[in-house]
Amino acid sequence: MSVRERRVFLAVLGFLTFASVYATVVVAPVITQIASDFDISTGTAGLLVAAYGAPGIVVSLIVGPFSDRGGRKRFLVAGSVVMGLFTLISAFATSFLVLIALRTVAGIGAAMIFPNTSATIGDTFPYRDRGRAMSTVIGFNTMASVIGVPTAGIVAEATSWRVSLALVGALCIVASTVLYLTFRPAQTNTTESRFFALYRSILRSRSAIAATISSFLGSLFWFAWSTYIVVFFETVYGLTRGTASTFALTLGLGVLVGSQVGGRLGDRIGHKPVVAGAIVISAVLLLLLTNTSLPLAAGAALNLLLSAVIGARFATNQTLMTEQMPTARGTLLALSSSTIGLAIVLAASIGGILIDSMGFRAIGVFCFTAAITSALIVVLFVREEPVDLEIAAA
Repeated sequence: MSVRERRVFLAVLGFLTFASVYATVVVAPVITQIASDFDISTGTAGLLVAAYGAPGIVVSLIVGPFSDRGGRKRFLVAGSVVMGLFTLISAFATSFLVLIALRTVAGIGAAMIFPNTSATIGDTFPYRDRGRAMSTVIGFNTMASVIGVPTAGIVAEATSWRVSLALVGALCIVASTVLYLTFRPAQTNTTESRFFALYRSILRSRSAIAATISSFLGSLFWFAWSTYIVVFFETVYGLTRGTASTFALTLGLGVLVGSQVGGRLGDRIGHKPVVAGAIVISAVLLLLLTNTSLPLAAGAALNLLLSAVIGARFATNQTLMTEQMPTARGTLLALSSSTIGLAIVLAASIGGILIDSMGFRAIGVFCFTAAITSALIVVLFVREEPVDLEIAAA
């Protein structure tokens, strides 16, 4: 692949994931407004995040083996269309239950995108160069947090949360059109193995299973915090929604910087040590942020730092996952995506309960526990080199 082809390839994937992540994070800065509009608690409104992530638990498991057998593009296009269309329609929801239902359907589309994006990068780039490619795509989708969270909050404050969702839905539809017209994936090593044979091969790999569990716990850590970060700045520092969304910009900026450094560092020294070290450091920083009384500037700076560290983990962890089972890459990443969907549901639900009952100090302790466990699993059980096992024909 030439330099120009590489740039176009990564730009198309990057634009798609930008739109996908924007559709994911758009709810975070408008949770309190939605809660007020439908006369529900903040914790209950947070279930919108859970509803969006829930379909991934099942959908990814079904899609993964078929993408290994038939290619990735069809699922990337179909997923982006469904995600965009139902995000747009959700702007017109007449009740909270209707909004939950529409976000759930949009989540079905999103569930097709993320594992196939990572699998496509794994299919295309050799492992020693994959961290840099993964960092580039993550850089695009992280811009959705940098731009999307404050924009959605400011737009919602000036108009309503409905306008914010409508704009995101329209962007996703544009992304699906660009993908369909321009995306030319590299030829993948498709397999003729049967559906359950792919999963059996994964279950025989201790390293692949450990990597999946570690990713689940890392996602539990991240989504329990990122879902309620705007609420944190609103509640703890007494900021307006628009101002709180602007301070939450530190999250996206940190991940953007950290992901670019992490992927490149992983290519040089190995991705496993970066994965383990980054999540431990970020866990300690979050515990300090939520359990100490810091001035606003110091709190924003600490959130920027912890986001940069966890951003380094994002790029390296995805790269490490893509090399665990090369002949069942899409299936393993689909399994991982399914567990991440479960983590989103649990994180949003548990986070809402903790905020409503004990406050943000409890969030910090909960996230710290999940992160340390994740790091220990990586260190003890995950291997850096490929651990692919022969897939049975039956």
